[in-house]
Amino acid sequence: MVLPFAQAIAPRLASRLGGPGRVAVIGCLVNAGAMALWLSQIQAQPAYLTHLLPAQLLGGAGVGLTIPSLLGAGSLSLTPDRFGTGSGILNMARQVGTVLGVAALVAILAHLGPDPIATFRHAIALIIGFFAAGGLVAALLLTGKARSPAAAVAAAATAPEES
Repeated sequence: MVLPFAQAIAPRLASRLGGPGRVAVIGCLVNAGAMALWLSQIQAQPAYLTHLLPAQLLGGAGVGLTIPSLLGAGSLSLTPDRFGTGSGILNMARQVGTVLGVAALVAILAHLGPDPIATFRHAIALIIGFFAAGGLVAALLLTGKARSPAAAVAAAATAPEES
């Protein structure tokens, strides 16, 4: 599900909605919705096709909307001479966020109680919170008036140089 959304749907939505930041917000909300669906379906007995697969498909669509849109929104204002460093910083931040999220998830799952389903529910609630927070941050920081790459280059050219 990730690839079709990343290659075909996210760019079209970005052009229709006014920028990749808005698509990132939608992607974060789709991811939160996928986890909420999984939270509502989780049970002790395995039921992959009816309980887990629908949430995974929806989550794949959300990831396909979110990651390329966040990287696109983050690199939109980078000038050509700063693109390599800027895209490296964006990817590093994404990796650090992944590591911190996995660490928090492992910390919760390390304390399995007598009811492991309750522990997994807490972990899924944390994931929903992360996606909702990501959507909120994207909404606040990335949904302003979209600038074209040419406008970003022009703005950077008139800005004072860093020392």
